[in-house]
Order: sequence, then C-alpha cells, then structure tokens
Amino acid sequence: MFKIGIITLILFPILFYFLGCGKNKSKEEAKKRLNLTNNLSSSPGDFYFVGMANTGAGIYKFNSKNKSVSAFWSNEKQKLIDLSYSPDRKHAFFITASAYGILGVFPFVKNVKLYLLKMDSAKAALVQKIGNGIQIFTSWETDNTFKLVLNSFDSTIASYINQEILIYSEFGRKLVDNTKTYDITKEAYPKPSSISSKLVSPGGEKLAFKSDSSGTWVYLYSSSKRAAKLITKTDQKLNDAEWSPDGKYLVFSTLDISPKNQSILTSQPSTSKLYVCSLDQKKLTKAWNGNGVKNFYIRNNFLIFDDGFDGNSSIHIFNMKLNENVFTIRIKGGCGLRNIPAIPKYGH
Repeated sequence: MFKIGIITLILFPILFYFLGCGKNKSKEEAKKRLNLTNNLSSSPGDFYFVGMANTGAGIYKFNSKNKSVSAFWSNEKQKLIDLSYSPDRKHAFFITASAYGILGVFPFVKNVKLYLLKMDSAKAALVQKIGNGIQIFTSWETDNTFKLVLNSFDSTIASYINQEILIYSEFGRKLVDNTKTYDITKEAYPKPSSISSKLVSPGGEKLAFKSDSSGTWVYLYSSSKRAAKLITKTDQKLNDAEWSPDGKYLVFSTLDISPKNQSILTSQPSTSKLYVCSLDQKKLTKAWNGNGVKNFYIRNNFLIFDDGFDGNSSIHIFNMKLNENVFTIRIKGGCGLRNIPAIPKYGH
C-alpha cells in the first residue's frame, strides 16, 4: 500500500502537468486558428452586429482581440430593422422604426429613422426622420455613398406607388432626394436592384446562372479559358455573392422566403443556402442549408455569416483557408449581421 501511495503521489503531479499543458495547448491552437490579433490582414477584425437587447433589437460590438461582445446601442421605443456596412467596412448606417411587419398581403413600416454609426468615436447620430411606407431598402452605391429607397402608397390614387430615393455621403450628408411614381396596374412593382454588379471577380471570373420553374443552375465562367463549369444546382434563387480579396474564394447564397415556400409553416423551414467555392479547385469546399437568411461578408480569409431565425439565430466566423468554423456568437433572443432574421408571417 505504501508503494502504491508513493507511485500515486509521483504520478498525480505528472498527470496534472500534462493535462494542464494539453488544456493550454488547446487554447493556443484555438487562438491560432482564429488568429485574433489587431493585425486586420490576419483576423476577421472587430465588427458591429444586431442582437436582442431588452425588449427589442439593438447593436453589439464584437472585439476580435479578446473574443468579447459588448452592447453598443438600443432604444425601447424604436425597433432596429437594418444595419448596413459600406463595402470597405469603414462606414455604417442603421435604420429604426416604431413598428413594422405584414398586414394581410402588404408589408408596412412606420416612423422610420436613419442613424449614422460613427465607428471612430463609437457613437450613433440621428441623420434624418424618414417617415412611413410599405417597404424600405438600403444599399451602398460606392464605398462613400449610401442609398435608401422608401416605397409608399400614394395618398390620392390607390394604384400608385411612390418611391422616394435618398442618397447620403458616408458621413450622413444628404446628396439626392428624388421621388418616382409607379402605376402598378401598368408597371411592375418597384424592387431593389439586382446583384449583377457583384457577379464578376477582379480576376475576370464570372458567376453565371440561369433559373426556371425547376430551380437555378450556378456556373463559374472563366473568360481567359472561355469555359464554364457547373458549380451546383439549387431550388432557390441567387440572393448575394462576394469574392474574397485575394481572389481565391467565391461565396454566394440563395434564398426563398416567399409564400410559396411551404416549409416556412413547419418547425424546420428550409429558406436559404450558403456556398464557398474555391476558385483554384473550381469546386465547392463548403455548403450550409436550412433556415435563416444567411447574410454574410468576407474579411481576409474569414467568412462571417448569420444563420437561423428569431431566438435561434447566431453568427459564425468561418476560416475559409482552414475550412472550419472557428467562433460562434450567440445572444439571448437571437442575433444577425443586418437584423435578427425572422420567419415571415404572411396573412397575419
């Protein structure tokens, strides 16, 4: 018994030493995979996102150096409906409303306000009170110009839709304020512009696709080789696309949240897909499908995207070079890059 005790006393410190080394090694490997440093060329960088705060959606900040999340902005009287970054990720605006949703077959949005997110001072500033409407869309025309489009019913003629187009500088100065009127009995309902400008890479590759009632075929076309390769076929329409800065990856998503998608009524809705394609290998290296919208952007070798709906929504940081998920952000009540993705409630 004495000998066994001596051996135990000797082995325990050794065991704890190796266990401790293994634990520290795991932490170091995880940190190395995410490579969370202040060097933006080798990390996903800090970023703002939307998450549930008290009774409504607010804005949070992710600190890539220590993998921490902190609250940035929230207002109980205003609902945050969209956070929009410039393509170079240096500027951002966000939109709030007192109420929004769908009544019958028509969407609505009330008391819209536009804010500038000042990243240099970590403050938010009210830019303009926009008003009421049916739908609101935002986009960045360039790194320095932000576009906001508000559709609303005409107050005198029921079949007329007024489309107010507002363009701002990156610092919130209004540059353009125009209104167009559409007669929906004669013209198509005014929709936001397509993603056609995103389909050609800096290296000359082109994302080509064709759609019909049976689905969408996605091709990668090389202008130098004058050849097209089928990447995938999906039953959803192309929603967004982006090329990595180094020209090695193409990321694109598909989406179907229309009333025709019967899976929305189930506990496991199938609404979106997200794909990573290696341009060197000319093939898919990763794909996700299921619920959510899968808003995304690329920062260096990292793909940052949201997934899921409502309280089950989360944000993932995926290292495309290592082909693995390295970090997941979860907020009680859900979170997303532009908003908290919600399942459409048609007919209510």
